[in-house]
Amino acid sequence: MPPASIIAELEDALSSGASHRRVETLRRVTDLFLHDADRFTEEQVALFDDVIMRLSDSMELAVRQELAERLAPVMSAPKTVLRSLAQADEIDVARPILLLSAQLDDTILADIARTKSQEHMLAIAGRASVGETVTDVLVERGDARVARSVAANEGARFSPKTYDALVEKSKGDDVLAEAVGLRKDIPPYLFRVILATAREEVRKRLVASSSPREKVHLSGAIAGVADRIAVGTAGPGRDYTATHRAIVVQHGRGALGEAELRAYAEEGKTDETLCALSVLSGVPIELVERLFLGDRPDPILIIARCAGLSWPTVKAVLAARHGSAGSSAAGLEEARDSYQKLTSGTAMRVLRFWQVREASAATG
Repeated sequence: MPPASIIAELEDALSSGASHRRVETLRRVTDLFLHDADRFTEEQVALFDDVIMRLSDSMELAVRQELAERLAPVMSAPKTVLRSLAQADEIDVARPILLLSAQLDDTILADIARTKSQEHMLAIAGRASVGETVTDVLVERGDARVARSVAANEGARFSPKTYDALVEKSKGDDVLAEAVGLRKDIPPYLFRVILATAREEVRKRLVASSSPREKVHLSGAIAGVADRIAVGTAGPGRDYTATHRAIVVQHGRGALGEAELRAYAEEGKTDETLCALSVLSGVPIELVERLFLGDRPDPILIIARCAGLSWPTVKAVLAARHGSAGSSAAGLEEARDSYQKLTSGTAMRVLRFWQVREASAATG
C-alpha cells in the first residue's frame, strides 16, 4: 500500500484546497505509482485511480497535460483517470492517451470519435492498431486529414463497407488514393477501382513504390485497366440481336431469372449467358461482352453484384470464361473471396463510372 504519509498529505491537500499543494501532491502520488506500477495489485491501482482523479479534477491544462503524457505509455495505468483524460475537450490533454494508451478499448475509442473534434479523431487514427469498429467512425465522420492518416496506418483494419467508403473518398484526393492503393490488405477489386479512377501520376507512384516483383503485376494491371474496364474499346463485333431479343421476351414473360442464367452458363451457351447477364443487370450487351472476354474476373463480379446474383451463379458464369484468370480453381477461390467482400454500393458506383465513360466516349 502507499505510505501513510502520502495518504495523510492527500487528505490535507484536498481539505485545504490550496492549488499549489494539490499540484505538488498529484506529482508525488503519480511518481509513487510510476515507480512500482507493475507490482501493484488491482486494489492498489484502484486506490491510485481514486487518488489521482480527486487530485487532477479541475486542474489547469498544463498539469493535466503533464499527467496524460506520464500515464499514457503505462500498461497498468489507472483506467478511470485514463478515460477521463482521453475524453477531455482539450486535445493537448487527450492526445497522448488517444495515441498511446493500451487501456482504451474500441468501444471507448469509437464513442470519442463520434463525439469529439477532428483533432481527437486524428490522434486515434495514429494509434498502433485501430479496429474496424473505430475506423468505421473515423472514415464516416473524419475530414481529409483523418482519412489520409488512418489509410496510411498499417495497423488499421477496415470492414468491407468502410473500405468502400474510403475508396469513394479517395476520388479527387491524390494523397488518399495513393495511401489506399499502397495498403497491403486492399481487396483486389477495390485496387482496380483505384487504378480506374486515379490520376496517371498516382498510378505511376503506386508502381514506383512497389517491389520489383510487384511492379510487373501492377504495371500489367494498370495497362489492362483500359482494356478491361474503359468503355469505348472496340469489341469483337458479334451480333447478339436475335439472342438478345429472345432473352428480353423471356424476361418479359417472367421466365428469366438467376436459375436460367446459371443454366445457360453451365450448358456452355455463351450468347445466352451474356444476354441474360445484360438483361438482369441492366448493363448494355456490348459492355458485358467486353468485360466477359477480359482476363480478370473483377468486372463480372461487379456486374453480378449489381444484379444481386448468388455466388453459385457467379461461379458458373466465371467458369464459362475459358482461359481466363478467373476460371481456374485458384482463380475461382480468389474471386469468391472478393465477391463476398464486394458491396452493392461499390458495385453500383463503379458501374456508374463505366456508364459516364461510355457517355463521354459516345459524345467525344
